[in-house]
Amino acid sequence: MRERIKELEQLLKEKENAIQNLGNEIKEFFYKNKQLEIEYNKINEKLNRMNSELKEQLMKKETIIKEYKLKISQFPFEFSSGEKIMSIIFMSFDKNIICSFICKNTDIFNILENKFYEKYSKYKGFDNIFYSNGRKIDKYKSLDENKIKNNDIITIFN
Repeated sequence: MRERIKELEQLLKEKENAIQNLGNEIKEFFYKNKQLEIEYNKINEKLNRMNSELKEQLMKKETIIKEYKLKISQFPFEFSSGEKIMSIIFMSFDKNIICSFICKNTDIFNILENKFYEKYSKYKGFDNIFYSNGRKIDKYKSLDENKIKNNDIITIFN
């Protein structure tokens, strides 16, 4: 019977050691879990800060885009690739009229002629001929096609 008691005591000791080992493992697990939770919270805070900063930057950029869109909408032209803004000067043969128009290099000359007539309607009823750099202008071609450049003078003959 003493042997049986010794066996049971030994078994009890082993079970107590196993319980103590499991208790230590549980403590270690909870410690590691707490460490992971702390790391998770740090990372989460950092991500939240970064997210807030990115949202703020996005809002600033959206404001800038809105400002640019407003500025562009106030500009009288829309540009495509290869188009340039230029100034063309109209001058009557008698030099009584000298005026400038802002346009694009791809504008058809006829459009500029009509703008001129809107401003100076007394020239509208005549059969006017336009010259630039010694060449007669084809009213149905673009400024580029007519070889008209920025600040060129268009002389009006009637």
